Amino acid sequence: MQTLKIKPLVANFLAPEYKSQFSAGFDIYLQEDVDLTIGEHNIIHLGFASEVPQGYVALLLPRSSFGIKGGMVRNTVGVIDSDYRGEWIAHITFDTCGNNKEGSVISYKRGDRILQCLLVPVASAQITVTNTLSETTRGTGGFGSTGI
Repeated sequence: MQTLKIKPLVANFLAPEYKSQFSAGFDIYLQEDVDLTIGEHNIIHLGFASEVPQGYVALLLPRSSFGIKGGMVRNTVGVIDSDYRGEWIAHITFDTCGNNKEGSVISYKRGDRILQCLLVPVASAQITVTNTLSETTRGTGGFGSTGI
């Protein structure tokens, strides 16, 4: 098991935690009340810095239930590299859908869990520029090329 060091940056810090024995991701608590506006770029300061173990990356993702209140989440993914020591910050944008119209505000309270984090091993690759690539059955087939 790896150790993820967390450095609180706010008073009365609510530490991230795994909520069940086999959770893949740990939940991240909001450190303050936040209002998120539909259709806008919302920035949330998460109130901590970390030391991700070397050879790993921390992937910041929405919790599965996050979209239930706010609708379709357009962007929440974050990549925290093992050499980053600054505050974790989330960028969240909701698309308009259902009753949530552009400019509508969705409020969350301190202690709500809207984000989770997966600690994932990474492999580094040697990057080589070339004019040829190996052939595959799929070839250059892109979106939907393998069926729906």
